[in-house]
Amino acid sequence: MNTKSKEINEHIKFGLDSIDSEKTIEIKLKDFIFIYKTFEEFNRFFHQPMHYPTIEDIEMYLGNKDSGAFSVISEIYYKVLPQYLPKEIEDKFGEENNPFDKSEYPYYYKVKNDENINDGTQNITDRKSFYEFAQNLLKEYETEGQNWETKRIDSFIEGIASYAEDIDGYYKNMKFDTTAETPTWRIFAQILKGATVYE
Repeated sequence: MNTKSKEINEHIKFGLDSIDSEKTIEIKLKDFIFIYKTFEEFNRFFHQPMHYPTIEDIEMYLGNKDSGAFSVISEIYYKVLPQYLPKEIEDKFGEENNPFDKSEYPYYYKVKNDENINDGTQNITDRKSFYEFAQNLLKEYETEGQNWETKRIDSFIEGIASYAEDIDGYYKNMKFDTTAETPTWRIFAQILKGATVYE
């Protein structure tokens, strides 16, 4: 078992040892069979990698909140299971020190690196790519400039100044690992792009 796979097991089982192994709850048979058949279906699909040779196969299987596997997961998690949580357990969920929640997020929760954050500037790494970005921004202005928040040069410069001042908040919201203190071509592009929508 590789480290990342093992991490999932640890997150799921975290804190379970604190529960009395003899304690029981009652569950409606219909709900139990619903949950059982759900896991039966997941096992039938995921046990055989030939069922999902591409990411598209997994996406099709999962579907969305209205249909597909994810819709069933959502229904069970939000509608079926909550009615069976003992109050002393339910009260602990969502707390800052939830005993069943590891302090570290699972591996997939963290963006691998800033290059993977798609904000329209992820490919800007040098002067040439910044030049191409600026050229594309000019073309965008020529065709869609009427939709920009800043329609005059003084407003645009004001937007640049304001965005440069507030870019730390943008980095925090986007969950960038780095800060905006060290200037890069990408940061210059982010400021220019941000100024087009900054009020």
